[in-house]
Amino acid sequence: MVHRNYHEVAGETPRACGRELGRLFGPVVRDYIMEERDSKAWQRRRRDAEVLWSCTLKHFPAYAEELQAYADAARLPLLDLWTMSIEDELDDDESEKCTTVVTNGGRLIAHNEDWDADAADDICILKKTCGSVTTLELYYYGCPLGGTALTICSRGYVQAINSLSHSDWQPGIPKIVLARAVSELSDADAELGRLLAVPRSSGFAHNLIHRSGRLTVVECTATRHVVDRPPTPFVHTNHMLHPDLARLAGDPDGKSTFRRYDTACSLVRASMDEASLMRLTGDTARGRTDSVLNRNTIARAIVDLDRRVVKFWLRREDRQGWVDYPIDFLVDAAAPSA
Repeated sequence: MVHRNYHEVAGETPRACGRELGRLFGPVVRDYIMEERDSKAWQRRRRDAEVLWSCTLKHFPAYAEELQAYADAARLPLLDLWTMSIEDELDDDESEKCTTVVTNGGRLIAHNEDWDADAADDICILKKTCGSVTTLELYYYGCPLGGTALTICSRGYVQAINSLSHSDWQPGIPKIVLARAVSELSDADAELGRLLAVPRSSGFAHNLIHRSGRLTVVECTATRHVVDRPPTPFVHTNHMLHPDLARLAGDPDGKSTFRRYDTACSLVRASMDEASLMRLTGDTARGRTDSVLNRNTIARAIVDLDRRVVKFWLRREDRQGWVDYPIDFLVDAAAPSA
């Protein structure tokens, strides 16, 4: 059994995968862009987006090629597609939240994806095979590159993203591009330094769990980043945890991030089973706004590395409940060092 909003694509190259994604999701994205074009700020956003595109083209040409193929297949101007996909870089959006929990020595991971209650129909589950690399993820139609929510990649890592509010900004690589690149790492120790050396326009919190269970947390702003190896159990919401980044902290989403963090920390244990972690992701004790499961939670995931399964829940298919998807492609792949 799978969700109705589950999709699979495959291609031998980034261009081929982009073409398949554009064919599949082009009609939805065209509607998004038509709506965005009605905004008074559209032309300004488009000009700003062009600056960030030049940075992306320079540092990540394969992703640029994939997006061009997507745009061609969707019958869209590339710059329109790009502008829509990085709208969070161009305007403040306070609705992004999310809660991530890692326990059982990194063998059990939970992620609640929060955006906006009206965005429930904007997310799906996507399995993509590009050449020899397979990913399974929570995928936003409006973010063609993917990698911005919860991603499981055959190269070796599970990545859970948490939005951060920070005060610095500069022309550079958008956070969605870096998120995709980090999701496809095969060895964080060897490869993170190169990725984090490119100029960034903004940043996420990247929670990376290697197939061995080892946890790496990367908190990024536009101009600073910190790489940490915290013990489990571990919780991340939407404020910076590392004190070295405190001076760059922006205004988080009211007190919600701190309340969700405190609740999850109070409920998480060093050893948990799937059922208890499901209850944690469904906790509503702090009301519709500040609970772990709140009015903006549009998807949930629990990754069980021991059972080789990820459980997904979509608000748009609430009656379906949790559905299991195998992740043998992650566990069975040759394991490089963590």
